[in-house]
Amino acid sequence: MIKKLKLWYERSERFFHPLVGVASYDKYLEHMREKHPKAPCKSRKEFFKDFLEKKYNSGLGKC
Repeated sequence: MIKKLKLWYERSERFFHPLVGVASYDKYLEHMREKHPKAPCKSRKEFFKDFLEKKYNSGLGKC
């Protein structure tokens, strides 16, 4: 059951997150492996925290 939920989430993440403008953690990891192999990678939690911080607290005064 847990494996099915995890698989469903991973597939939904790849489909729905780009639709609503959320960055892909899998693509981030792939980029880091290819372009920055010696640099440490952020955890999933750190990655999304930084993404949301940049998206909503960029200081551009959107609202």
